[in-house]
Amino acid sequence: MRLLDFALRGAGAVLAIFLGGASAVLEAVYTPYRIGGWPAVWLVPVAFGVGVFLDWFARTATGAAWGWWLPAVPWFLIMIFAVGGTQEGDQIASTWLGLLVLAAGGIGFVGPAAFRAGRRTTAPRPRAAAPQLTHQP
Repeated sequence: MRLLDFALRGAGAVLAIFLGGASAVLEAVYTPYRIGGWPAVWLVPVAFGVGVFLDWFARTATGAAWGWWLPAVPWFLIMIFAVGGTQEGDQIASTWLGLLVLAAGGIGFVGPAAFRAGRRTTAPRPRAAAPQLTHQP
């Protein structure tokens, strides 16, 4: 049973890494698209939502608090390379939409992790008052 659990967690980790990279590629590819002359602004909430989902999925699939790093690292690496200059020009950084997609996706990954870290480091809830000892003469 332990081997099956380990195998499922490993498969979840590999899937999280793959999905992080795939979402970055798709977001980078669809950023310059226009539909009827309008920029694909739907990518901004999609990038945020996918980041939040992959954060949750990776932590749940691996059972580790640091699991959110698994899809975040390939996503950030691919997006950094997509921002870099190409022969045709910058693919992501040349438009306001590309910068918004980059920011929303990054916040989708880092935002929930920062929220969880803040909850762990804040002061604990106050305990109930200790019972008072009374002196009986």
